[in-house]
Amino acid sequence: MDRRGLSAAVAALVLVGLVGAGSVVALGGAAPGGVGGLFGDASDPPALVAFDSAGAHCPEDFSANSSTSVSVGAANTEITYVRNVSLPGPSHAVGSPTFERLNESAYILDVPIEETGNATRSCSGAVRYNGTMRIPAGDDPWTLIVEHDGEPVTTLRGDSNRSLLGGSASVSGSASAPDSATNGTNTSA
Repeated sequence: MDRRGLSAAVAALVLVGLVGAGSVVALGGAAPGGVGGLFGDASDPPALVAFDSAGAHCPEDFSANSSTSVSVGAANTEITYVRNVSLPGPSHAVGSPTFERLNESAYILDVPIEETGNATRSCSGAVRYNGTMRIPAGDDPWTLIVEHDGEPVTTLRGDSNRSLLGGSASVSGSASAPDSATNGTNTSA
């Protein structure tokens, strides 16, 4: 074996030894927020990937509740938040939400409650909305603040256990509201 062949063989053995010992070598650098390259997918940027709301209606018994589910992948974590909201008047509805990064691991989902200009119901009404947010998997532990018209109503905190094959998450939350009729949360992971 010549000198060039011997150097290549030694380099291959060193690489195999590093990977076998638990070290990951990323050729060209690691992807932001997660393991990239040959060993996983690169993280996608934070985003509100889906949002919908049911039409406002007049419920017989209003129940202010919410639920949270978290799906952890090698590159991204998806957080789905569902909430029932009591509206302030018969001409109000849920508007178009915004989702933004507050800092390295905190995010804000702001859901506006807007006046539509015409009273479409005989009561103040209630509506249920469902939003799914995507954050990079490396943003652990993470915080998601849910606001209505800029006022915090729920703060969720999570930490994901992930591997190259997927992961799991633990989530805790707290709720606040301007009045006790709309205060309630049911958080699960």
